[in-house]
Amino acid sequence: MKIKVLKDESKELTIEFETKDTTIPDLIVSELLDNDDVDFAGVAKDHPETGNAVLTLKSKKKAKDVLLKAIESLDEQFASLKTQVSKKGK
Repeated sequence: MKIKVLKDESKELTIEFETKDTTIPDLIVSELLDNDDVDFAGVAKDHPETGNAVLTLKSKKKAKDVLLKAIESLDEQFASLKTQVSKKGK
């Protein structure tokens, strides 16, 4: 999945995902909202059929670090899920 960084400031980050599907950006926002350092996280789309998903993050700490932490957490959760599913399938 390709992204385009629209705004990269210390405590604010805006990223455009080159996809109309908001599933992954929504997962990231959900994870971000569990972090006390996050002031705002949300996904917007100009138009449901033509617009790309845009994630906006405002945080108390360095926004890029907060985003990377959320992505790492999701990665760990999916790895755990994958392991559990693999064990159940045997």
